[in-house]
Amino acid sequence: MSLESYTYSFPIWIEFGVGTSENVGSIVEQKEWGKALLVTDPGIIDAGLLDGIEESLSATGIDFAVFEGVKPNPTVSMVEAAEALRQTEECDFVISVGGGSSMDVAKGVTLLATNPGEIADYEVKSGEDVMKGMIENDPLPLVTVPTTAGTGSEVDFWAVITDEEREFKMALGQSPLYPGGPYLGAEVSLVDPELTRSLPPRQTAATGFDAFSHALENHVSAVSPPVLTPLTTDVMARVTEYLPRAYEEGDLETREQMLFASHTAGIGENFGGFGAIHSLAEVTGGMYPEIPHGEAIAAYTPAVMRYNLEAVPERYGEVAEAMGVDVSGMSDREAAEAAVEAVEELIASVDLPAGLADLDVDEADLPGIAEKSMDTFEIHDNPRPADAEDLLDVARDAY
Repeated sequence: MSLESYTYSFPIWIEFGVGTSENVGSIVEQKEWGKALLVTDPGIIDAGLLDGIEESLSATGIDFAVFEGVKPNPTVSMVEAAEALRQTEECDFVISVGGGSSMDVAKGVTLLATNPGEIADYEVKSGEDVMKGMIENDPLPLVTVPTTAGTGSEVDFWAVITDEEREFKMALGQSPLYPGGPYLGAEVSLVDPELTRSLPPRQTAATGFDAFSHALENHVSAVSPPVLTPLTTDVMARVTEYLPRAYEEGDLETREQMLFASHTAGIGENFGGFGAIHSLAEVTGGMYPEIPHGEAIAAYTPAVMRYNLEAVPERYGEVAEAMGVDVSGMSDREAAEAAVEAVEELIASVDLPAGLADLDVDEADLPGIAEKSMDTFEIHDNPRPADAEDLLDVARDAY
């Protein structure tokens, strides 16, 4: 059997390891990019996680301004406010320090700085939209420094920004469509496990399970190339082993393992599809911005797996194996069902919500969530075709 063809482009300089964030000054000094805009949130500043970045920049004479207005589930207005500050301060490049929200805002700034129009003009709803190459000009240089182990946004070519008027999370994204082509991602990523040590248990659980879900959906997606299989299986195995320990203990070893898993999953996100888990969770987050993304992901994952497993039971059987389940003697269907049970056990082990009711989602909103999910980019890559009625059944199962 021949393998599917694929294209793989990854133009990002990555440094992984304890202390790598302190290299930011020397790296950007070599690049001669000019003045930096640091994009972050108040929690990062209060935790002192920005101090080392600022010291490194100052030591090499790099001038900078700080935008600290990022909140979870970032919005168009946050991106516009950060871009306004960049213009006022005449910043030439962007450094994001934080979780996925900070990195998404930073990507929005780099995009608007060099391309015309508004953020909504670059929303992608299908693979065809991505291939149009709506981002025509290279965004400003971006350096990403993650402080959570979950989104993998430091190395992916995607951003999710909420349109407040629609209460809808827009997908923005573009990988290089030709060698040297413009893309929505970092040029440098400094992945330092030390910066994740202060992450509270609840955020550790939510962000860590988000990383697991990326690998899970990439693994079973209708469009994932074979090159991703070693990555996705490693991430699922690593998160299964280390997330409960990171949640309970939070020592540097488990932090390092979880950040590596998140980081690896982020690389995979660029080349594999997602599916109904992210479609439903992102729509829910757009309507309920107070719900952490990883918690919405956890609430939907088992129900989506139950819906999908009949389409690709063998792939879900591989999920079970990656999670350490002994599937010998099981049929593909039995192994797939064992995968669902293993995921439910992982969710319970870190006290994540078992369903939407735990997140105070109004059951009357489920039809609207299902309808809106059909407008998301991710739904097109779900391994089993789904319409709004199907997604409503899934949402009810997740309730």
